[in-house]
Formats: sequence, C-alpha cells, structure tokens
Amino acid sequence: MSGYAVRNDGQGWRAVDGKDDVGVDEWYCLDNPPDPVSLPLSFKELEMKAKDERDKLLSIAANRIGPLQDAVDTDSATVDELEYLKLWKLYRIALNRIQQQPTFPIDVDWPVSPDAILN
Repeated sequence: MSGYAVRNDGQGWRAVDGKDDVGVDEWYCLDNPPDPVSLPLSFKELEMKAKDERDKLLSIAANRIGPLQDAVDTDSATVDELEYLKLWKLYRIALNRIQQQPTFPIDVDWPVSPDAILN
C-alpha cells in the first residue's frame, strides 16, 4: 500500500511504498498530503521586506510633499498647506528612522501617514 511520508515540521512530503519507509522525523499519510507550511522569513528577508515597504511609503510621501513645498517656495502656501507639509516631513523622518526601532525588522511600528490622520 503506498502513501506519503509527511515531514513533522510541515515543510513537505514524499511518496513512499508503506509505513516502513517513513523516517523518524515524518508521519505516514494515506490520503493526499497536506500543503507544505511556509518557512518563516529569515532576518535578512524581513529586513528587505521592511525596507521595500519603507521605500514605497517614502515615494508616496515625496509625491505629497512636492506640491506643498512648491507652494511654500512660491510664497503661495496656505496655513493648512504649511501644517500639512510639516506633518508629511515628520512622517518622512519617522519612516527613515524605522531601522532604529529596537524590534526592527521583526516588529516594525509603522508611522501613520498624514492622509490617514486627516481623513
């Protein structure tokens, strides 16, 4: 009777001829084996993922800051635009400092964008 030897850590399986072919780190399964469980991301992968997200958010911030800074540079900014510009710049600073968080990159405390605060 054939079946599957499923790894105890859930990382995969292999076809076997019977229970005698199952290793000590495996269990025997007659039915379709379960889908493999994804490995947790490595520290380096978490770091890259966080930096990619940060860069995406920095790009959004730059797109919001540009027109507001233009209004300031041309002496045509309103009081609301000045305050909004300051919020975006503070947000951008916070994004650039995520690596200083003690739990980075495992648990990142992402700053809230001014769009989320004001809407």
